[in-house]
Amino acid sequence: MSFGVAFSIKSTFGTTPISSISYSLALCANMDIGLATFIFNASLIFVQMIILRSRFKARRLLQFINCFVFSYFTDVALFVVYSLNIPDTLPINIVLIFVSIFLIALGIFIYMPANIAPLPGEGCVEAVAIVTDWRFSSIKIAFDTLMVIISIVMCYFFYTTPFGSVNIGTIISAFMVGFTLRQIAKLYNIVTGKDINIVNE
Repeated sequence: MSFGVAFSIKSTFGTTPISSISYSLALCANMDIGLATFIFNASLIFVQMIILRSRFKARRLLQFINCFVFSYFTDVALFVVYSLNIPDTLPINIVLIFVSIFLIALGIFIYMPANIAPLPGEGCVEAVAIVTDWRFSSIKIAFDTLMVIISIVMCYFFYTTPFGSVNIGTIISAFMVGFTLRQIAKLYNIVTGKDINIVNE
């Protein structure tokens, strides 16, 4: 997922929705993207506490470890991706966006069923799914769209342009990550005959 974020930033078409607020914070406050990612993701854990209330389990506090690891590897992934000297051309940037979407959806598919501690962004989506019983992938699309809107507002007021972290690639990702996740889950079911439980209490 860290590489998914890195590829989206490298594409110059806007970062992924879940990282758009972190990237906006980094731009507006002129801070390291890793630190901004940690601050934003840590705040999402407190949002889950509000959503779940008595259903918030202590195990979810392990997400603070995920915050640190994900933030660190976002910086590492950015360093690696930019070290590759990938040509900055329109066709390649388009490919990078879809590689980013796939990596993030695949990452969610791999770690959510483990039911240990999700990344806080997906933890928020899961929290809403738990209290509403709505489909995870549909909530994911709505959540990502909200992240994009907040990012635009942040950059509008505190950065030189409202589209500092958001571009066409971000919009595509907002709709495609949830959709891609759904297709990966369906493919898994076809290949194995088993269903993966994305949402866990």
